Amino acid sequence: MTLTKEGLLTKSRYQEHPPREEYLLTEAGRDFLPTLFMIGAWGRQYRGDGQLTRFLDAETGVEIKPVAVDENTGAKIGTRPIRALM
Repeated sequence: MTLTKEGLLTKSRYQEHPPREEYLLTEAGRDFLPTLFMIGAWGRQYRGDGQLTRFLDAETGVEIKPVAVDENTGAKIGTRPIRALM
């Protein structure tokens, strides 16, 4: 599957000659973006020898350091016991 087929990106042609296209995040893609940032941060820490893309805040220029936080407790995911329910 591709990200466009999965509904995370839309493909739009913005120039005919030569043909050029851009990919834009859909609503589902924008919702998934924090997950991609988390995966990227993991990859930079454990893979890639520092050669992977980094993301900076466009206004401050500071590198983005994503963290997953439970909205209900405010606790960083992985710092509290977790129970799974089916």
